Amino acid sequence: MSASTKRPKPDPVSAAPREIELKLELASGTAEDLLAHPLLDKARPLAKQSGQLHAVYFDTEDHALHHEGLSLRIRRRNGKAIQTIKAEGPNKGIAMDRGEWETPVDGELDLSAAAGTPLEKLIADEDLLAGIKPAFTVETDRRAFEAKLDGAVIEVALDRAKASGKGDKSVTFSEIELELRQGHAGALFALARRLSEAAPLRLSTVAKSERGYRLLDEGTLHPYRAEKIKLSKDATCAEAFQVIARSCLVQMVQNEALVRLSQDPDTLHQMRVGLRRLRAAISLFKNQLLTDSESAEIRDNLRWAGQALGAARDLDVFIERLRSMDDARPEPSQMEEIERRREEAYKDLLETLESRRFMDVILQTAAWIEAGTWTTSGEGRKSARQSNARDFAEAELSRRFKRIRKLAKHLRDVGDEERHELRIRIKKLRYGTEFFASLFTSGKASKRRKVFSSLLEELQEHLGNLNDLAVGGSLAMYLPAVSPKRLERQREKLLDKSVASLSALSKVDPFWL
Repeated sequence: MSASTKRPKPDPVSAAPREIELKLELASGTAEDLLAHPLLDKARPLAKQSGQLHAVYFDTEDHALHHEGLSLRIRRRNGKAIQTIKAEGPNKGIAMDRGEWETPVDGELDLSAAAGTPLEKLIADEDLLAGIKPAFTVETDRRAFEAKLDGAVIEVALDRAKASGKGDKSVTFSEIELELRQGHAGALFALARRLSEAAPLRLSTVAKSERGYRLLDEGTLHPYRAEKIKLSKDATCAEAFQVIARSCLVQMVQNEALVRLSQDPDTLHQMRVGLRRLRAAISLFKNQLLTDSESAEIRDNLRWAGQALGAARDLDVFIERLRSMDDARPEPSQMEEIERRREEAYKDLLETLESRRFMDVILQTAAWIEAGTWTTSGEGRKSARQSNARDFAEAELSRRFKRIRKLAKHLRDVGDEERHELRIRIKKLRYGTEFFASLFTSGKASKRRKVFSSLLEELQEHLGNLNDLAVGGSLAMYLPAVSPKRLERQREKLLDKSVASLSALSKVDPFWL
């Protein structure tokens, strides 16, 4: 590490340039297919940004920078070295919106340039500072262009890259980076959709640095769980929906990439949770914002995607249920048949994830969230978009809670379909509670919300078990025979638990009021 002369601390606002970037993977075809697209055929080549790039990423042994959402690298090109610090924004989105600080260096780290960046506070710890060392490298062959679309200027980079960790561990990948230089972020998604006409493109949320860290984690891939939603107290309805929807789609896309690698049941579950959260968010905001035909098409597409994930996930849950049974289990031959059906379901799922239709649905949804018709349609909808998100949350949560209370009064008298409908309403209210939690942060509201969320989760589980009893489906033949009396006792026990939880929920003061 060089002992460079310390630089004056820059103004934190002016020194925090943003990098707004969209990443795509070329699912099939070649870069030449993309280059033949009229938008790139007419694009201006950027010789200075093209060529061979050699990057060294730095961190501590326990990846302290990475855990704080930071990356630190030195990238060399044509004999020049640039040090870059990047910091994740407060809300992860499909388009990477990160703080970025670049400094020309002589080839070694110059951490005096961390002044005024999020890294400054971290390296104030002398032990941590002393532990920063090279972690992995990324070699990139880049072809860069400047494209213009909808008044925006976008830098397009076609990268063929290789990340290398310790020993002989490495991974080769191809990606397309669209970086906004001027204009609105929605243009990135518009350009992505146009380019997908030439070759299948898969939305990606994996930065080059993340690929390197995955090598360091000994190949262990963990499901990506939803991060807490952070909404500004003065957020508009449109701003709140975008923050929420981005978070849901990120959860889905992050796990989709892992499902293709591992076929892990927990990862598929988290992918499905991300999709369900997104559909719940759309339902919550539907009457307020999403009344146009494009939004209806998105809802239909996501319903199809949900159905595509269902078969494999249902078999995962069923197998887990069978393995947990102590009293009786299917015969070995039956378990083999169930496992075979699971393999077939995952094969079908992977084919769906690799299909042009699925990739287009995800890309279209991302573009819709950022710049769909709903964001601009009609002067009559403008006031709805600009209305206060907290006021909307109070009204919407109250309306849904009132409906649940009404249905709950007759829980024992209604049929299985009505109870299933109640479960879906409860699930949407639980997701809404998570989405809007950051708008109600007083001590009293937080305590009420914890109790409220716990009861909703409890109810969802009880009603889900009731639904499992009601809907045996095609897998019922593999379950040990259970007498009708025993089934009825199980049903009554679950009904008692559901009624008790609903009674407790009805007495809870709403945390949003």
